[in-house]
Amino acid sequence: MRYLPDMKFLKFLGLFAFIAILLSGFINTSCSGVASRQNVVDSLFLYLDDADIYYDLKDPERKYFLPYALSEVSGLTYMEPSTLLMVEDEGGEVYEYNLDSSKIVNSTRFTRSGDFEGIELVNDTVYVLESNGKIYKFAYTKDDIAKAQIFKTPLDERNNTEGLGYDPALKKLLIATKEDGDYKKHKVKGRAVYSVNPSTGVMDSADLFSISTTTLTNFFEKVKNQPYEKERFKFEPSSIAYNPIDKNYYVLASVGKLLMVVNKQGEIVSSYPILPRVLNQPEGICFAPNGDMYICSEGEGDKGFVLHFKMFKK
Repeated sequence: MRYLPDMKFLKFLGLFAFIAILLSGFINTSCSGVASRQNVVDSLFLYLDDADIYYDLKDPERKYFLPYALSEVSGLTYMEPSTLLMVEDEGGEVYEYNLDSSKIVNSTRFTRSGDFEGIELVNDTVYVLESNGKIYKFAYTKDDIAKAQIFKTPLDERNNTEGLGYDPALKKLLIATKEDGDYKKHKVKGRAVYSVNPSTGVMDSADLFSISTTTLTNFFEKVKNQPYEKERFKFEPSSIAYNPIDKNYYVLASVGKLLMVVNKQGEIVSSYPILPRVLNQPEGICFAPNGDMYICSEGEGDKGFVLHFKMFKK
């Protein structure tokens, strides 16, 4: 005799299938909604029309997870092929990190604990920036301890200095403020970038350029033709670097999730939105001589990481 399934079971099976269809539609709608929102963000905040080179911030060439000592990595600088120098927030140490082995191969203490936000290697000299505007300068060494000279700039905790770079054409260090760029009698609208003589530590009195909400608004209104909320512009630089290929300044902001490209005249020429799922808390940026870009971020859980982005030519 042929087996007939129980009617209650059939009703349950039908209800299960109905719920599965609803869930599938919800998931697809949610995913498409997320993708749609990201497309809107990209379409508004990505602008590369005036660039000769570019980077795909959605698709890094490689990701390097850092040792626990660098879980709060706050800055990096290019040293030589396969080697970066890094600093982390609190320890007062510089770490030499080998990309091939994914290991720290040397560390040097240059001071006691503080709030260190940027690092730059110029020839054989290391410069480390503290959030209070101080710059520590010492000769690179393999020794455990280095004796550092301290430069005190006119900037302080109110400026929250987080970005340190170097312009080889100007032969000056670059300091980017995360907070307001004002100091003493010099007034700046928004965040500022200042230049500093690396030999004497003397800072130029006027800013090299500044980026404000108005600057960003004017830029996007000029290059884009779609509505957006101006409140979206929370731009607080966490790092700055000079690109040796296009000779522009790349200003990275974790707060605001933007990478802005600024030319020597202080004009924004390109912009990149930063995906939180790719770079949750970007803290440092540097370039290799061939134009490849490295960005470091504080940890996923408890591990910091570095992303390598290849340079593309148009």
